Amino acid sequence: MEEELRDMKANKDYYNMLHYVADAQQGIKFNLEHAWRELRHDVKWSSTYLEKDSGKDKRKPVDSDAQGSVTEPQERPMGVKAAKAAGKRKKLGKEEELGQLKEMMETKKQISNQSLLASLVAKTEPLSDMEEALKMKLLSEMLSLLMVKYKPM
Repeated sequence: MEEELRDMKANKDYYNMLHYVADAQQGIKFNLEHAWRELRHDVKWSSTYLEKDSGKDKRKPVDSDAQGSVTEPQERPMGVKAAKAAGKRKKLGKEEELGQLKEMMETKKQISNQSLLASLVAKTEPLSDMEEALKMKLLSEMLSLLMVKYKPM
């Protein structure tokens, strides 16, 4: 109980000093005390500090959290813009996989068409009208693919 009273007095002294410094330096009353109390232990402010080129710290890391125990610097949470960008990158990856899948399906279709054409060409007996039409269609598709693939420039 005594320790809590001592902490409360230290807190009160701290905020009195904060008000005094704000008034002395800027000539205005410090009116953001509530925001300061809420945000001073926030991850964004407590765990990050920037170093200048001269080697001095711009911000000092906070030694304790709201409960008073010593903490290690935490990873800063992802911002809104970074989360959106990560979502877009994820979508691009899925689109790339879909493109690869389409290419594989197209290759599989070509292989099956080639094997079907090979079986039609290898037949010794006369082909029916439907088989003949299928053979001609497959031949024309293969020729058009070859023309597109090896188009002279």
